[in-house]
Amino acid sequence: MTADLNQKLIDNISIILKKSLAADATLADLRDKEKAGFIAIFKADAGFEASANTFQPYVEEVADELMSWQKSQNQQSLISLVKKIEQLFVVLAKFEESHR
Repeated sequence: MTADLNQKLIDNISIILKKSLAADATLADLRDKEKAGFIAIFKADAGFEASANTFQPYVEEVADELMSWQKSQNQQSLISLVKKIEQLFVVLAKFEESHR
């Protein structure tokens, strides 16, 4: 079970990474056109330690949490990681939808 779960987490983070690279490129273009003046992707209470106006720091945070969870197998760490992955998928999907 743990090997399957680990692989699914890796797969999901890989998908998020690819989507975030495209989203960050779009954000850079929007900033060049002065259409993206926000400070952070997620609000402070979203559960992320990162606070940035691009997706990459958030992706790095979940990748770091995956490595931490792989070592500890801690249930609370897993719950936090899965919630962050879910939030990234939701926000990236909304962003993609609004910038097609």
